Amino acid sequence: MKITKSLTHIATDLQLEPALREDELHAAFARAGLKGFPAELDIAERTEDHVQMASLEALLGFARESGTAAVTYDVTYFPHADDAEVDRQAALLARDLEIDAGIIRELCASEIDEYLSLDAKRDPNTPVHSIVEAYVGGTAFAWYGMNDYPRLRRVILRRLARGGDQALHSFVIRASKAQMELTEDL
Repeated sequence: MKITKSLTHIATDLQLEPALREDELHAAFARAGLKGFPAELDIAERTEDHVQMASLEALLGFARESGTAAVTYDVTYFPHADDAEVDRQAALLARDLEIDAGIIRELCASEIDEYLSLDAKRDPNTPVHSIVEAYVGGTAFAWYGMNDYPRLRRVILRRLARGGDQALHSFVIRASKAQMELTEDL
């Protein structure tokens, strides 16, 4: 259960079932007497922050008993990360944080190397996410399966939160610039 109010999150520990391959999902659908159709579901909203309310078996049973004949699903695979992927993710994070991507690359070099090493050991043929959605009475009910995989953004944010001279300098410059713009408006 997750309760959200005024930017305060209180959540119980989530235990997600593992992500399943397409053939495994089809077998589960067949056991439940349902048809499954691939869909491009919004992956950006399907993260570990979402709460799994039921097992896949329970969701499919609920859908069947509610008169649903079919469900949609999506299975996501990630290829191994490389320097281009690290550059892409660092640039996105730098844009979000309004700092230079070079600072992220330099400050987090050892974490990035560790991330690439861990990711190289991951089987790219194992899905990282799988999602099943059933629509009952105009409401979408979803199941999320997730397999553990290295997450560069999380590693970088942890490192940046610990700080460093370059990150501190960048934030101070940005804050000083914002102060100057504010005083110019007065």
